[in-house]
Amino acid sequence: MTQTSTQRVVFRFDDSQSFEENCEAFLKAVNDDDPEMAAILRSNWDALVAIVQEGQRDSKVRGDFYANVALALDDLATKPAESKGGA
Repeated sequence: MTQTSTQRVVFRFDDSQSFEENCEAFLKAVNDDDPEMAAILRSNWDALVAIVQEGQRDSKVRGDFYANVALALDDLATKPAESKGGA
């Protein structure tokens, strides 16, 4: 995972959009900045959203989410670097 740009995408929730629309916009912003992280978040999104329900945090669900993301990051870190073309 190497960063090729120092420009970060700025994301703000839009009150005129639904929660789901804001979530999708957030994931797109993350994807524009870091596609690998966006893929990890997208594949674990339901677990992330389930952490807080009706204002209450579920620590077991949060722990499961953290564990799944940690596994995905470990997997990503152990993959050989893909060549970006050229020699």
